[in-house]
Amino acid sequence: MIHIKPVDESSVEVCAYLKCTEEQREYTNSPIWSLLQTAYTPLNEHCKMYAIFNDSEVVGMVRLDFTLFEDFYMFTNLLIDEKHQRKHYASEAIKCILDVFKNDGRYTQVKIHVDPQNTAAIALYKKAGFRYVGEVFDGVFSEYEIGI
Repeated sequence: MIHIKPVDESSVEVCAYLKCTEEQREYTNSPIWSLLQTAYTPLNEHCKMYAIFNDSEVVGMVRLDFTLFEDFYMFTNLLIDEKHQRKHYASEAIKCILDVFKNDGRYTQVKIHVDPQNTAAIALYKKAGFRYVGEVFDGVFSEYEIGI
């Protein structure tokens, strides 16, 4: 069963070695960069890395942004290891992410920014119920949102 938990000493090393497919590498940060960024930059006050588990095995990770923005949540760098793709883990992880935000209770919107060329991710988010809002950062990203 898919569930998420904050990255800790028992999961950080496995998360650091996660790999996406070659085609996906241009659309996401490396796991090590994501882990370092949330640990050692001002982002650490607003964001937390979560490991994605299938039962007791780490199969991916994601960064949840709780207070980076003033009126919505965001998640970034959703990564499912290449060995565990095509098993619907990302869809299940999105449900878990939305539950974490809903339980936090500060905001009622979740937004994501996606490279407009990343058609696989866009299809995944649309299937999860996200709706297109528009282009941001001069068209570098497409913004999608969902109410929780």
